[in-house]
Amino acid sequence: MRFFREHWFGGLVSLLVAVYVLMFVLVLAAPRQDEKQRGFVKCTAVMKDELLKCQKSLFCALSIVASNSFCNISVIGEGVALWLGGEQSTPWANYLFEPQISAGDEKNHPDYQKFYDENPDLARQMSDLKKKYKNLEGKVIENEKSN
Repeated sequence: MRFFREHWFGGLVSLLVAVYVLMFVLVLAAPRQDEKQRGFVKCTAVMKDELLKCQKSLFCALSIVASNSFCNISVIGEGVALWLGGEQSTPWANYLFEPQISAGDEKNHPDYQKFYDENPDLARQMSDLKKKYKNLEGKVIENEKSN
């Protein structure tokens, strides 16, 4: 009993840090894009939309990040509940999965085609911009040296 009285706080903090690190690793390993918005993707999408509404408010951003952590915990809990209910094969199947991403659909969009029609030699234009940037950068350095 003496050990518990002396080390309860350190044990509690260690447990919280271990849970947070485990959750961080799971979110890091999970897919970041999915058409069906499964797993942590839906939490991240909500967080992104809410952060855009914050407009540089620190406390707003911190509360949104905290609510995102709770959302991630709920996704993990949902996976365990589905696994215990026999609806999925493993507890992590709802957030560690093969993502479904539609590749190339946006390139068929009419706005892309219009852009490429208006700019047929995009590579040359980029090369010209890089040359102009280098030239401008050289002039700025010369002006700084002369001052």
